[in-house]
Amino acid sequence: MWGYEADVVIVGYGGAGAAAALAAIDAGAKVLILEKNPEGGGNTKYSGGSIRTYLDVDKAVDYVETLCEGTTERAVVEAFVRESSRNPEWLREMGAEIVPHPSGTVRRFPFSFPVAYSFIRGAEGMGLRARVKGPGEDAGIDLWGLLSRKVADVSVKILYSTRAKKLLVEEAQGVIGVIASSGEKDVRVRAKRGVILTCGGFEYDQAMHLNYLGQNFFAFGNPGNTGDGIRLAAEIGADLWHMNASASAFCYKFPEFAFGIRHSMPYAGFIYVDQTGKRFMDESGTDSHFVWAPTSYVDTKTLQRTRIPSYVIFDEDTRMRGAVVLTGQGKVGDVYQWSSDNNPEIRKGWIKAAESIADLAYQINIRPDHLQMTIAQYNLQCVGGYDPEHGRAPDTLVPIGRSPYYAVAIWPCLLNTQGGPKRNARAQVLDVWGKPIKRLYSAGELGSLWHRNYPGAGNVSEALAFGRIAGKNAAAEQSVTA
Repeated sequence: MWGYEADVVIVGYGGAGAAAALAAIDAGAKVLILEKNPEGGGNTKYSGGSIRTYLDVDKAVDYVETLCEGTTERAVVEAFVRESSRNPEWLREMGAEIVPHPSGTVRRFPFSFPVAYSFIRGAEGMGLRARVKGPGEDAGIDLWGLLSRKVADVSVKILYSTRAKKLLVEEAQGVIGVIASSGEKDVRVRAKRGVILTCGGFEYDQAMHLNYLGQNFFAFGNPGNTGDGIRLAAEIGADLWHMNASASAFCYKFPEFAFGIRHSMPYAGFIYVDQTGKRFMDESGTDSHFVWAPTSYVDTKTLQRTRIPSYVIFDEDTRMRGAVVLTGQGKVGDVYQWSSDNNPEIRKGWIKAAESIADLAYQINIRPDHLQMTIAQYNLQCVGGYDPEHGRAPDTLVPIGRSPYYAVAIWPCLLNTQGGPKRNARAQVLDVWGKPIKRLYSAGELGSLWHRNYPGAGNVSEALAFGRIAGKNAAAEQSVTA
């Protein structure tokens, strides 16, 4: 006996779920959304909200395909680029004003480049990032507001606090529905044409971090992203891809908060050091989505991860330049307003302060002579305008000079994971033999096309693009007869 039924049932109500719902309704389908949390938004709400634009679609296909290193079929890449090139127009049709995203025009450190990996084939086909105009620099909440208002306008039924537990499969017809948990009871939900999984990744499942990513992370974003869609699809034979891939930035972690607070320096007078007091990367020239890579280092003699945590070291001039966080992104802006001069956070002990480098080193349990040597070498490189080991750009080689000196522990923190059920260019979920699982679709970061070389602005673009592809194709399925 069915508790609910619709032509298309969507599991997860974030950007991908909203786009899928709107496309399915445009195609004439009745839609029902199941959302695990008491409210919608997914990671889209907590994101920067940036979307990709393109100068040359064919070259952009080459660029994305190269980034994916052969793990994503060209047909899937083509479907993504061509459909996501429509994102600005589609959003304007809903009443949005599309403007350049600040990350492409305002320089902060670490700096997200307008076109990351600009040296690879096809990069000249990529345009600047754009966003839905809103009051802040991080426009995920503005994008989500637009999408959710549009979904409300078309009167889609949404069951909140309802978690999908199992996909119902009929051998001849494929996926015909979902068993979901609402409160203390289970409910059977019939999907007459198809089910679309848009329920995010596994940012908040530590066991999956270790198993697939090889280390634990803190996370930003939606706490409901615990890998549910991966388990639902795997249970009925879906193939998985990109499970070792993520977009990860540096964050601070303080005991007062259950989530990471995104680190972002206002000025170039800083370095990163590991637990031995040594620099290990180009601090200002590594795309902020890719910082997981250098932190994955393991000391082969001790098996210790000496870069988790690492520390950002800066001086008084940098402290006075502005907040060392992105307060508008993620949950921090909802519960805490970081100061513009960082002084209250110093008094709280979140930022360690000392009049000498040696005293600062003692506070963060690093050998003083190691940290003093590292900063002396870095300052000499600043004088010479050349960083031989890490290749930091000359215009970012700003010395650490005036005391007091400051340090904060920084941790790799998941913006989102990329792995999940593999899909094709039609957004159909594939089984382990590469065949579509009948009437099962996916969109968003759950089974994203992106591999480990993530360039930024790609996940939101993909959520909207493959959400529309999934919604349109699921709505076109013939109704099940059972």
